[in-house]
Amino acid sequence: MPLLSPLRELLGALAGAAGIRAATLTATALLAVVAAALLVAAGLVALSAAVGFPVAALVFAAVFAVLALAVHLLGRALSARGAARVRAARDSAKVDLAVGVALSRSARPLLPLAAFLAAFAMARRP
Repeated sequence: MPLLSPLRELLGALAGAAGIRAATLTATALLAVVAAALLVAAGLVALSAAVGFPVAALVFAAVFAVLALAVHLLGRALSARGAARVRAARDSAKVDLAVGVALSRSARPLLPLAAFLAAFAMARRP
């Protein structure tokens, strides 16, 4: 249909833009992982030259364990915030549905009166 062609073009453009963003995000993440691995290797070599390999390996293991714990705790906090947002949206939807049902039940007896008044008003127009 010609009426839906602008919508189809918009959705196509949005999908193409989303694909490009996903590809660039993937490439950025991959390059960041490679850079981090090279930094860790360089740091391990530099520290092992100063204090020896076993101590350097233990230091790096401890640092990465702390980083892993921090990321885990951050993820739990973000997940809890997201769950609270979902719970609030679900509660809001339940309240809106209950109000809609209550209004539809209370408005049902008034529908014939509203139809009569609308017909009367339309009949009185010149």
